[in-house]
Amino acid sequence: MSRYVPQRKIYLALFHKYYTRAKKDINMPSEETSLADRVEELRAELTQTDTRQIATQTGATYKSNGDGTANLHLTIWGKEAFVSDQDYIAKDLKTNAPLDFLTQAFLAYYFHDPKGSPPEDGWISFTELPSGQFYNSAFQGYTSKELLRHFESDYQNFREAAQKIGGVPVPFAAAAYKIQVFPRVAVLVACWEGDEEFPPSYRILFNSGIAHHLPTEVCAILGEVVTKRLLKD
Repeated sequence: MSRYVPQRKIYLALFHKYYTRAKKDINMPSEETSLADRVEELRAELTQTDTRQIATQTGATYKSNGDGTANLHLTIWGKEAFVSDQDYIAKDLKTNAPLDFLTQAFLAYYFHDPKGSPPEDGWISFTELPSGQFYNSAFQGYTSKELLRHFESDYQNFREAAQKIGGVPVPFAAAAYKIQVFPRVAVLVACWEGDEEFPPSYRILFNSGIAHHLPTEVCAILGEVVTKRLLKD
């Protein structure tokens, strides 16, 4: 992947701005129109794509409606959801309510250009993503540093917060929790305990195959979203 182009920087800034204002309403404030338009463009292109192929490449389950249309079923943030191939708007399987806009945006990217790689074991840092080193300082600023500022040496609080947002314990570092966002996108929140010489350390890591499914700038915002969820809980 090439370095960030200006258009991607604009979308990245809009992701940041949106997160600070939007909650669970799919309606967008007027100043976020550009991002909303981009998501609509992705969805429009998806409606012209082979739905079965998307399912195969993203780990979703294809289900025909018997009338020429189909739904894609998948787990999002640990909850069952579905997407119609007529509009690609993700909805909760139980309530039929649309998911929050940021998740919709993440999913539009996830579906739009998957490379079809199988799930991969292992975790990578943000710097190991394509062009990640160019944005790593800022990424660590709103993820790792924020986690350290909030939790400090309160490791039990960290564990409880990770579990509240659906984190599954993983044998890694002093404490680590896997958060499954989409079938082939996962984030690991990890903690290394401090000692007399070194302070505690917190990191956001990604499953090793994530670059096959999301561009680096979207991974950056995903890391921030996970961080904010941890701090909220």
